[in-house]
Amino acid sequence: SGGGGGGKGKKESGKDKDAAAAAAAAVGALEDTSGFFTKFMMNMLAMFSTDRDLLEKRGSFIIRQLCLLLTPERIYHTLANILLQEEDLEFASLMVQNLNLILLTASELYELRSSLTVLDANGQRLFVTLYKSWCHNPVATFSLCLLAQVYEHACDLIIKFAEMEVTISFLVDVDKLVQLLESPIFVGLRLQLLEPERHPFLIKALYGILMLLPQSAAFTSLYNRLRCVPALGTLPKCEKFVSPRKLQGSKGLTGINFNDLLAHFQFTHDKHAQAYLESRRPGGDTLK
Repeated sequence: SGGGGGGKGKKESGKDKDAAAAAAAAVGALEDTSGFFTKFMMNMLAMFSTDRDLLEKRGSFIIRQLCLLLTPERIYHTLANILLQEEDLEFASLMVQNLNLILLTASELYELRSSLTVLDANGQRLFVTLYKSWCHNPVATFSLCLLAQVYEHACDLIIKFAEMEVTISFLVDVDKLVQLLESPIFVGLRLQLLEPERHPFLIKALYGILMLLPQSAAFTSLYNRLRCVPALGTLPKCEKFVSPRKLQGSKGLTGINFNDLLAHFQFTHDKHAQAYLESRRPGGDTLK
């Protein structure tokens, strides 16, 4: 009967979760063995690359379970370093998209998000490591900058977006980001909108996203949010302000060279654009 089949499906799903948890626990027992840990992560990514159905249906659970049992920062550091060398650019972008969504939404990664928001010395190292791999997915890179509150650099990315080909995939990613901006993760960001004189680059970055969007539900949602910004019409140019991050001076963010990061973003984008063009030539593999 249909009810029996559903019960069987739930049992199988439970077994899958138990197996994933057991595997994560086994890896946890060997976490101190650096070589094994990295090899395990490489094999996991290889498995996701060849089995996209597994990535879609179980990928988030597997990674969250690993983060629950192991050190989330080490997991993300290791995965980011591996993806930085990934030759399958389409998979790299997809994997970064998944990792970014987990980073922004999973309760298991609360401390990791806090480290990125505070941006102390350790947080800066983590930000740079993630940023370089996150460049495989432009919108994920932008959302990482929002999380780390480096709003001026987010504005620099908006300018780069304007130079890119705006694809359906890109717009879908932007649409998802706008939905996330309304989630609890970004409640601090939304409250910062109440102080436009202190966070002008945040407002400029969000208006930049708004200008990239076509008329849609996401456009309306972000537009309505930005209408709550007080006295926007009297806000002088951003150049007259000093962002909170800059107030820290060079002493505050010595671990981040934003010019180098922007150059790396451009380099990664150019690689993706070249791969896309080659795939469209006669005899090339057509990208999905």
